[in-house]
Amino acid sequence: MKSIQIHFCVSFIFLILLGVSCNQNVNNNSEISPNEAPSFQKARIAFAVSDLSVGTHRLAFGILEPGIGAVKNEEIKLEIFFFQNDDRPILKETLSAKFQKWPIGDKGVYTSNVTFDVPGKWGVGVSFNSTDGIVKKTSSVIQVTEKSQAPSIGDKAFPSNNSTINISRNLSYITTDSAPYKPFYEYSIAESLNEGKAILIFFGSPAFCTTGTCGPQIDIVKSLHSDFSEYLIFIHVEIYENPTELEGDISNAKIVQAVKDWNLPSEPWIFLVDQEGVIKSRFEGLATYQEIEIALIENNFLISK
Repeated sequence: MKSIQIHFCVSFIFLILLGVSCNQNVNNNSEISPNEAPSFQKARIAFAVSDLSVGTHRLAFGILEPGIGAVKNEEIKLEIFFFQNDDRPILKETLSAKFQKWPIGDKGVYTSNVTFDVPGKWGVGVSFNSTDGIVKKTSSVIQVTEKSQAPSIGDKAFPSNNSTINISRNLSYITTDSAPYKPFYEYSIAESLNEGKAILIFFGSPAFCTTGTCGPQIDIVKSLHSDFSEYLIFIHVEIYENPTELEGDISNAKIVQAVKDWNLPSEPWIFLVDQEGVIKSRFEGLATYQEIEIALIENNFLISK
């Protein structure tokens, strides 16, 4: 495994600006009707997740209107369809998706928890208020697999022996964060699991993140640590094991074993692991403070035990 197989363009920021999705499992030119010719004048859905399987997942995406730009309504209507034998799509869920504003620039994505009960071809339809006041619709198709590449909710966390300050007191050898935060490197995942501690694990390379969101993500995790460190251990796992050798060029980068253990197809990732070592929530791509805080509350992480 020479590099993480990112399923986005270099950065989702550019994806929103250009209206192009590089997700290998998504055909953004496909409409819900398999017989209808695609319209390039319609708004486009650009997905910010790549690892969707049977189960409930956080679906994150942007919407781009041609000639206008990214749609940033507070909420939109979301319809989830399943294609059975490539016949007419079957409506499975009608949901709302909330706009999550990122802490960088004026960007963000819509998110909603979506349940896929079978693998195969699924359709995602959205209805939104355009800037001209007209309700518009667009759709796209995604492929749902039987099993995720990365660990899923309900799986046991892998006891990785990621690098800590016990291995290197010089944090520049174990993180590309320009302002390394010592508490993130005091425990390995294996140590935390052995001690029965709840954990927030952040996988990402702040300096060399392929999606351009790991730096903002680690800042969010630092804020969460400031508020909730009494309830759980916070761990940052750097993507590359030789950060001091990279010097801006990741062509000679070596992936850390923990990333291979967890079989991550992209970055960044955040996992919430309870005291029993069970994954209770996961976030692919940038997750806001509010999203993670809600997950901590809903999964009873913020209860002293």
